[in-house]
Amino acid sequence: MDQNLFEQKYMEKSWKIKKNPYQKYIIEESVKKWAQFLKEKKIKGKLLDVGCGNGKNSVYFAQKGFKVLGVDFTKEAINLSQKYANTKKSSAKFEIKDITKKQFNNEKEYEVVIDCGCLHHLRKKYWNQYKKNILRLIKEKGYFYLHGFSVNSKKIDNVSKKRNWVVRKGHYTHFFSIKEVQDLFGKDFKIIETYEFKNLNNKFIVRTFYMQRI
Repeated sequence: MDQNLFEQKYMEKSWKIKKNPYQKYIIEESVKKWAQFLKEKKIKGKLLDVGCGNGKNSVYFAQKGFKVLGVDFTKEAINLSQKYANTKKSSAKFEIKDITKKQFNNEKEYEVVIDCGCLHHLRKKYWNQYKKNILRLIKEKGYFYLHGFSVNSKKIDNVSKKRNWVVRKGHYTHFFSIKEVQDLFGKDFKIIETYEFKNLNNKFIVRTFYMQRI
């Protein structure tokens, strides 16, 4: 089976679990800081939310005045996103799309792209297609926000700089170093800022990257 197809089916089931920790609609402080950064830079226009999950960040940025499209490769996540958007009377739109597939025809459309937890569940063999799609979709000088689990989460299943990934029940999770992100995006993006924080359940250390398309 295609490993990404397995992840899709795994997440489809996960979103149906009512006690899923990802069901929370609390906005991370790091996302709020990113919104403030965009405000100070006077960045407006279209925003793409990659791996939008329950849609909370898509709705949040729509409230900030962006024209938002949230994409996720699971039907259940998109259903949850649309329901949440409806309760908030949000203008955010949602589509079932896989960022590792050639499903995006529009080019250089988005001033801002955000990923709040998609890339760290993609195996390395999918990273290049992920990056190609980001590059295809983001405008020149556009801004890219990425946050993912950090390699400094060392107490998680013996994660280390030598083995910075885990697989649980077939579900892949990667713990990024700064160098990995630099190697993957450095030729095409300038890293403006990077810092770490603990996620909402206080279990993982997450690293955030602010980047701008070169």
